[in-house]
Amino acid sequence: MKIALRIGVLALIASLIGCSGGAVSSNTQSKTVASATILSMQVAPSTMAISMGGAQQFTATALLSDGTTQDVTGTAQWSSSDSNIASVDSSGHATGSNSGAVTITAKSGSISSTALLKISSAAANLLSITIAPVAPSAPVNTNVQFTAIGDYSDGSSADITNLVTWASSSPATATIDASGLATTVAAGPTTISATFASISQTTTLTVTAPTIVSIAVTPEGLTLAIGIKQQFVATATYSDGTSQDLATGVTWNSSSPSVATIDNSGLATTVAAGSTIITATVGAFTDTTTLTVVPAHLISIAVSPATQSIALGTTLQFTAVGSFDDGSTQLLTSLTWTSSSTAASIDSTGFATSTGTGTATITAASGSVSGTASLTVTSATLVSLAVTPAGSSMAVGTTKQFTAIGTFSDSSTQDITSSVVWSSSNAAAAGINGQGLASSVATGSTTITATLGAVSGSTGLTVSTAHLVSITVLPANPRIAKGTSIKFTASGTFSDTSVATNLSGISWKSSKPNIASIRGSGLAHGKKGGSVTISASASGITGSTSLTVGTGTLVSVALTPLTPTAATGTVQQFAAIGTFSDASTQDITLNAHWSSSHAPVATVANAPSVAGSVNCIAAGTSTIGANSGGTTGSTLLTVQ
Repeated sequence: MKIALRIGVLALIASLIGCSGGAVSSNTQSKTVASATILSMQVAPSTMAISMGGAQQFTATALLSDGTTQDVTGTAQWSSSDSNIASVDSSGHATGSNSGAVTITAKSGSISSTALLKISSAAANLLSITIAPVAPSAPVNTNVQFTAIGDYSDGSSADITNLVTWASSSPATATIDASGLATTVAAGPTTISATFASISQTTTLTVTAPTIVSIAVTPEGLTLAIGIKQQFVATATYSDGTSQDLATGVTWNSSSPSVATIDNSGLATTVAAGSTIITATVGAFTDTTTLTVVPAHLISIAVSPATQSIALGTTLQFTAVGSFDDGSTQLLTSLTWTSSSTAASIDSTGFATSTGTGTATITAASGSVSGTASLTVTSATLVSLAVTPAGSSMAVGTTKQFTAIGTFSDSSTQDITSSVVWSSSNAAAAGINGQGLASSVATGSTTITATLGAVSGSTGLTVSTAHLVSITVLPANPRIAKGTSIKFTASGTFSDTSVATNLSGISWKSSKPNIASIRGSGLAHGKKGGSVTISASASGITGSTSLTVGTGTLVSVALTPLTPTAATGTVQQFAAIGTFSDASTQDITLNAHWSSSHAPVATVANAPSVAGSVNCIAAGTSTIGANSGGTTGSTLLTVQ
């Protein structure tokens, strides 16, 4: 009887399966998804800024073990690192209460993901937003940096670039990131919008497709140690004579990956001693540079500041210097940065943002080598703000850096220049960006104010009647060899006969980038033999000089000063002078790799730090060397 009953049930199930068709298949699939395990989660948006009293909806998406994704916003456990700054409910809906930054966490079982939420008082009395540049155009595969200036009811203005939400109406034409950096993709127009506290503004970005006539790769002729990451850049010169760095659309290649690899963005990683040719290709155009790697290995990383305490709601910039087994040191710019706790988050540049009270271990790593620092975030509250320099003046067309020093409830003081919101009461006279750098526009006066939460500090700034009349570019009419670099500077002479080097909006240009290209910092690289005009422009005024690039090859390197003696605890600056096959000489300090034979006595820095700068540590002797593409020179340093 039982057997017959089981057979009847099985027959009924089979009948139901036959009738249901795809429905059972769907139920089976649902069970498969339900039984899959969560491998990882992603909270979106990953970074967001809102006003005090504002709200933000976060979502959580899970990646499952069967390769599918699932929205788990409603089932995840949501939390805020500091509910006094911002709270989040069970649905992922966050509300800002006070100025600062918090980490929003979504957790499902043992898997979690976080997002950074910033709350700012910059939304109060905001009337409008101004986007700059207005209606720009840019070639395909390049970048355009947009800024957003908030205009307030009291007539003041503030840089809110990092607070607004940026968007592009046509990502197929150009994309834009959270910092306002747009990347052009294809020819056509797109609308760029900036929105904050329900106020928005737009501008049109037109992407063009001009004809490329040549490309140039920089930096040129580098010599590096093993374990270093170096960013290479391809600059396109167009048929209209303009040039621009390419952000995308470049194919990069290393002729010897066993010496150095290079990724799709042009970031090279040195692997072993030797030389390799780095090639950039854009369509039918190519350019190359030789990268020489010396047998020096990264052995340690020092993160600074090593121990630091900051108040909740403020930020801190970390840096890392690598030490190598040849006695050299180098500022490391491409590292993996991590924070051990939710007390602070840290980005890829080493910029830390406090998100809760407690202590975090900040780690900077390059491969298997790492260094750490300790960051403590306190609950101290801001009491007052002092803005410096106080009561200053500047000429039209120049820049001035302001600093904000905060005094907190625990009597500590802290440089919070990068944490405050900067504003100018009269942007027609001088504006100020989010880093506290003021740029004068016209004669007049303004009040520069720094605000963090409910606390602010201010100072007066006067823009004088002096205006720029000429620009001098130095050094004048220099000569360099191909494959080497030279640093140009620009100084302005004003109508009151004063001279300044802090010119606002300075732009550099080479008349023939295929012979010598020049970066925005004024660093020029010689590509091949010939002559070019190097020009610097600001406020409608242009100054220029000629640059001759020789075809000679490096035959010897001499260091100066020769066999110096220095005191313990001092710094000794060396220069490397190269002699070339055409009998010309040149300072190649920036192109060389520096070394010290006895690191306990002295270490020596490489670019991008001050190349050739020796730190005298203890009494003794050490041989200081410079290697440029395999050609070397040395001298003996005595430390007393």
